[in-house]
Amino acid sequence: MKNLRLILSFTIVLAMTMYSCKKEKGVDIPSPETDVSTSQQIMNRINAFKEKMNNDYKSGSNTHIDTAVWDLEALISYENAYPDSSSRNFTTYESYYTLKVDVDSLASDSDIEDVYDLMLDSVAYHLTLITSTMKFLVFSDVELVGIVDSTATIKATNGYGFNLVLGWYTPIDDDWIWGFDQGNCSGTDLTSDGSDELQYRINNPQVQLPGAGSYTDYETLEVTAGTVVDEIGDYTRIYWDDTYTYSKCIYLSELTVFLTKAHDIIYLHDDPLTNDYVEGVRPDGKDFISIEIEDSVSVPEGGPVFVHYYKITYAKPFVNPN
Repeated sequence: MKNLRLILSFTIVLAMTMYSCKKEKGVDIPSPETDVSTSQQIMNRINAFKEKMNNDYKSGSNTHIDTAVWDLEALISYENAYPDSSSRNFTTYESYYTLKVDVDSLASDSDIEDVYDLMLDSVAYHLTLITSTMKFLVFSDVELVGIVDSTATIKATNGYGFNLVLGWYTPIDDDWIWGFDQGNCSGTDLTSDGSDELQYRINNPQVQLPGAGSYTDYETLEVTAGTVVDEIGDYTRIYWDDTYTYSKCIYLSELTVFLTKAHDIIYLHDDPLTNDYVEGVRPDGKDFISIEIEDSVSVPEGGPVFVHYYKITYAKPFVNPN
């Protein structure tokens, strides 16, 4: 497993104990093993695409655009990403690419290789934008935006971790301004803010089960207080300030509640009876990869509010049988 940090055995036992306490709410314990035959099929497909991309002789072959999108995401993520590693900070960059397709939505393999090379260049360029010494690609989520006049537009959302931390969550030990890098409430530390403090803990639990190490089918869900409500219908699960106070302080006890609620939103599935997000947003069969929390301004009918905006990435795990 491509993991950049050491996971001690006793932490795994503790993680399993903590997960078992949550099972009554529907948390699935990630299994270190998946169906071998399915994993082998995925590896065969990734290796076949890799061989095709590295073969100078393409013989004029074509690939359907949907297949190309899956293959590009799977190969770039498998070869270059470290989805199960920890970082103090996290950010995303989006890049767009075009492919010529025929009436059957087929693209030439040589053109697909060109896009593949451009995507790798984008990863390398994005890493140069991050000044930290320790930095790495966490995932690459590739999707088809659409096809217009025989031109397919593809978007790649790449997530990057930087500033490693060693390892559930490091206790919150201070009061922080809600966002926009305004620091702590006492004004003695301007290196972080409330959303940053939540983000790095969620991305770096002190105790975690080892993941599969390899993932496919990445997807990022965008969630804020207007879409995720708790059982009594208010916005206490995600930060929401309808007083529109720019430098509002979130006290330690409040941040701890937001951290606990974020954990449920991320790891629990939605309510099967109502099909809404009373429980959580986790897709069936997928593992949590990372979260990016943005400081945002929302303008509902009642007027502008300051909110935290969650971008949660999940992916389907598989094991390399080899």
